[in-house]
Amino acid sequence: CNMEDIVLEMDRILRPEGAVIFRDNLDVLHKVKTMVSGMRWNTKLVDHEDGPLVSEKILVAVKRYWVGNSTAQE
Repeated sequence: CNMEDIVLEMDRILRPEGAVIFRDNLDVLHKVKTMVSGMRWNTKLVDHEDGPLVSEKILVAVKRYWVGNSTAQE
């Protein structure tokens, strides 16, 4: 499985306003942040509990509740 497939499946399963916590190196978290931001999730990147000099960071992502534009034509 690649990362995109896993994130898409998480988006399918997770309810609106549900949260996911990712913990990895900064380069991986930037890729995840780009993907989930494209799916309209809110994200917050925070430092590791050992301080800002550690390369491992924590990304908290919350799935938002949203609906598309209603452009129904009759």
